Amino acid sequence: MKNWTWRVTATAALLALTLATAYSAGARAPQNLRQPLEDFPSDVGGWKLLTDQRLEEETASVLKASDYVLRRYGKDDRWLEFFVAFYAMQRAGESMHSPRNCLPGSGWEMWDYDVASIPLDDHDVTVNKYWIQRGRQRLLVYYWYQNGGRVVADEYMAKAFQVWDAAVRGRTSGSIVRIIVPDAEWADQAAMDFARQAIPRVEEFLP
Repeated sequence: MKNWTWRVTATAALLALTLATAYSAGARAPQNLRQPLEDFPSDVGGWKLLTDQRLEEETASVLKASDYVLRRYGKDDRWLEFFVAFYAMQRAGESMHSPRNCLPGSGWEMWDYDVASIPLDDHDVTVNKYWIQRGRQRLLVYYWYQNGGRVVADEYMAKAFQVWDAAVRGRTSGSIVRIIVPDAEWADQAAMDFARQAIPRVEEFLP
C-alpha cells in the first residue's frame, strides 16, 4: 500500500509539474518526424513485412497519435506484431497510452511481468516484458518509450524525461514502441533480436 501511495503521489507531482511547465513556457511547436512511419523498412533483420494494418476508428480516436505504424512481420513460419505510436506534442488528453492500461481494457489479463536487456552497438537498454492471456491465447509483449536518443522502460521515468524536455528543450514529443509475439519457445529470443534491430531504425524517424 505504501508503494502504491508513493507512485500515485509521484505521478500527481509529475503531472502538476508538467502542467506548470506548459503554462509557464506558453505555446509549443510540435516536433515533426523526419519521415512518416509508413516508410519504416519492410525487412528488419530478415523479418519480412506481411501486412500493414490500421487501427479501428474508435481505437485511433482514443490513441490520438500524430502518426503510427502497425504491422505484422514474418520469418519462416513465425510472426510478430510491431507497433509504433508517435506524438508530436504531448498534452492533456493527447499523450502516450501504456499497454498496462490499454491491454486489460481490451480483455487481456497480464499474468507475469519482467524486464529484458537489449544489447545495442555501444550499450544495453532495458525494456518491459509482459505475458498476457485472453481465453486460451497467450502472448508475450515487449514495449518501451523512445525519444531523443533515449530508450526508457519505466513509465514514471519516461514522464520525468518528458517534464525535463519540456522545460529545457521546449518539446514534449515522444513515442511508444511495442512488439507482440506468441508465447512460444522461440518467441522470446526472436522479439529481443527484432527489438535490437528496430530501436536504431525507429530513432532515425524521430525528431
